[in-house]
Amino acid sequence: MSRASYTTDPIEAAEDDIAGSKDLIASVADEINQHQRWLENYRVAEKERARRLKRQELMYQLELRRRRTIRSLRRFSLASLRLARRIASFLLRNGTALVVALGQLLVRGAAWAAPRVRALALTLWRWSVAASAWTWLMARVLARTLVRAAHAFVRGASIGFSWMAAQYRLLDLALGRLLAAGWSWTWRTAVVLARALFKAASLSFSWIAAQSRALDLAL
Repeated sequence: MSRASYTTDPIEAAEDDIAGSKDLIASVADEINQHQRWLENYRVAEKERARRLKRQELMYQLELRRRRTIRSLRRFSLASLRLARRIASFLLRNGTALVVALGQLLVRGAAWAAPRVRALALTLWRWSVAASAWTWLMARVLARTLVRAAHAFVRGASIGFSWMAAQYRLLDLALGRLLAAGWSWTWRTAVVLARALFKAASLSFSWIAAQSRALDLAL
């Protein structure tokens, strides 16, 4: 009886083993989860570290470029200052000679250009005088031509009116003889008016002819 009490029940032993396995699995899963969290934190930390390193590298490169730029500007400033000093010393040494040479060059240039400028001005003045004389002559010739043409026109018009007057007289006589009976008073009145108009036109053309002759003589 006592011997049976010391024996282990296989079902209980199996249950104990299963419970131990579950605890082991839970602990392993917990460790795995912790390890995954650690990996995630490590990845985030590494990314942040990489970004920080990139920023530091960029800042370092910018600082290097700034220093190089400052160094280049200093060198350029020193070179410019040296060049300015050399130019100033050269001008101080040779300034008087340069001013004298420039003055002589200006005097020679003025002496060379003065007679040529005078000759050019004289030539232009002569050309302008000749052009003015030619223009005046052409204007007088044109005016005379126009006056002569007007005078010829007036003469032709006077001759035409004289011929028209002669024809009118003949027509007047013929019509006066034909229409002496009924239209005597009306026709005579019209004839008087026509004669007055003709005389006025003749006087106007005579005055125009006289004015054209006077203008021709004036030119």
